Amino acid sequence: MRSVGLSDLDLAARALLAAPQETWITMAGQMIEMAHTADLWRKRHGRAHPNGGTGSLYAQASLCPRVVLSPPLGRYCAALLAVLQALELWRNRGRREM
Repeated sequence: MRSVGLSDLDLAARALLAAPQETWITMAGQMIEMAHTADLWRKRHGRAHPNGGTGSLYAQASLCPRVVLSPPLGRYCAALLAVLQALELWRNRGRREM
Protein backbone atom coordinates (compact mmCIF):
# COMPACT_ATOMS: atom_id res chain seq x y z
CA MET A 1 0.00 0.00 0.00
CA ARG A 2 1.17 3.52 -0.68
CA SER A 3 2.24 5.81 2.16
CA VAL A 4 -0.59 6.92 4.42
CA GLY A 5 -1.07 10.65 4.98
CA LEU A 6 -3.55 12.79 6.85
CA SER A 7 -5.98 12.99 3.92
CA ASP A 8 -6.00 9.17 3.70
CA LEU A 9 -6.85 8.93 7.40
CA ASP A 10 -9.54 11.60 7.17
CA LEU A 11 -11.37 10.05 4.22
CA ALA A 12 -11.13 6.54 5.68
CA ALA A 13 -12.58 7.80 8.98
CA ARG A 14 -15.44 9.49 7.12
CA ALA A 15 -16.15 6.23 5.29
CA LEU A 16 -16.33 4.42 8.61
CA LEU A 17 -18.73 7.02 9.97
CA ALA A 18 -21.21 6.04 7.25
CA ALA A 19 -21.25 2.45 8.57
CA PRO A 20 -22.37 0.95 11.90
CA GLN A 21 -19.69 1.42 14.56
CA GLU A 22 -19.44 -2.31 15.31
CA THR A 23 -18.13 -2.87 11.76
CA TRP A 24 -15.44 -0.18 11.80
CA ILE A 25 -12.34 -2.28 12.55
CA THR A 26 -13.33 -4.93 10.00
CA MET A 27 -14.23 -2.33 7.37
CA ALA A 28 -11.00 -0.40 7.95
CA GLY A 29 -9.00 -3.62 7.61
CA GLN A 30 -10.79 -4.42 4.36
CA MET A 31 -10.09 -0.94 2.94
CA ILE A 32 -6.41 -1.30 3.85
CA GLU A 33 -6.12 -4.77 2.35
CA MET A 34 -7.88 -3.66 -0.84
CA ALA A 35 -5.61 -0.61 -1.12
CA HIS A 36 -2.59 -2.91 -0.74
CA THR A 37 -3.92 -5.21 -3.48
CA ALA A 38 -4.53 -2.23 -5.78
CA ASP A 39 -1.00 -0.98 -5.12
CA LEU A 40 0.47 -4.36 -6.06
CA TRP A 41 -1.61 -4.28 -9.26
CA ARG A 42 -0.41 -0.74 -10.04
CA LYS A 43 3.22 -1.75 -9.57
CA ARG A 44 2.86 -4.83 -11.77
CA HIS A 45 0.74 -3.37 -14.58
CA GLY A 46 1.85 0.27 -14.52
CA ARG A 47 -1.69 1.62 -14.22
CA ALA A 48 -4.46 2.00 -11.66
CA HIS A 49 -6.42 -1.06 -10.62
CA PRO A 50 -9.78 -1.07 -12.46
CA ASN A 51 -11.75 -1.40 -9.22
CA GLY A 52 -9.33 -0.19 -6.58
CA GLY A 53 -7.62 2.94 -7.77
CA THR A 54 -3.98 3.75 -7.30
CA GLY A 55 -3.23 1.77 -4.16
CA SER A 56 -3.70 4.54 -1.64
CA LEU A 57 -6.05 4.36 1.31
CA TYR A 58 -7.56 7.63 0.04
CA ALA A 59 -8.43 6.07 -3.33
CA GLN A 60 -9.95 3.04 -1.64
CA ALA A 61 -11.96 5.07 0.87
CA SER A 62 -13.25 7.29 -1.93
CA LEU A 63 -15.03 4.24 -3.36
CA CYS A 64 -17.09 3.90 -0.16
CA PRO A 65 -20.10 5.92 0.97
CA ARG A 66 -18.93 8.50 3.49
CA VAL A 67 -20.06 11.31 5.74
CA VAL A 68 -19.78 14.64 3.95
CA LEU A 69 -20.66 17.06 6.74
CA SER A 70 -18.59 17.54 9.87
CA PRO A 71 -19.45 14.71 12.26
CA PRO A 72 -19.48 15.12 16.05
CA LEU A 73 -15.86 15.27 17.19
CA GLY A 74 -16.13 12.25 19.50
CA ARG A 75 -17.43 9.93 16.78
CA TYR A 76 -14.89 11.23 14.28
CA CYS A 77 -12.03 10.60 16.71
CA ALA A 78 -13.35 7.09 17.40
CA ALA A 79 -13.48 6.36 13.66
CA LEU A 80 -9.99 7.77 13.20
CA LEU A 81 -8.74 5.56 16.02
CA ALA A 82 -10.32 2.52 14.33
CA VAL A 83 -8.42 3.32 11.12
CA LEU A 84 -5.15 3.71 13.04
CA GLN A 85 -5.71 0.44 14.93
CA ALA A 86 -6.46 -1.39 11.68
CA LEU A 87 -3.27 0.04 10.14
CA GLU A 88 -1.26 -1.14 13.13
CA LEU A 89 -2.76 -4.64 12.86
CA TRP A 90 -2.05 -4.72 9.12
CA ARG A 91 1.53 -3.54 9.50
CA ASN A 92 2.24 -6.03 12.28
CA ARG A 93 0.58 -9.00 10.56
CA GLY A 94 2.75 -12.05 10.70
CA ARG A 95 4.93 -10.70 13.51
CA ARG A 96 4.99 -12.49 16.80
CA GLU A 97 5.01 -10.84 20.19
CA MET A 98 8.46 -11.01 21.74
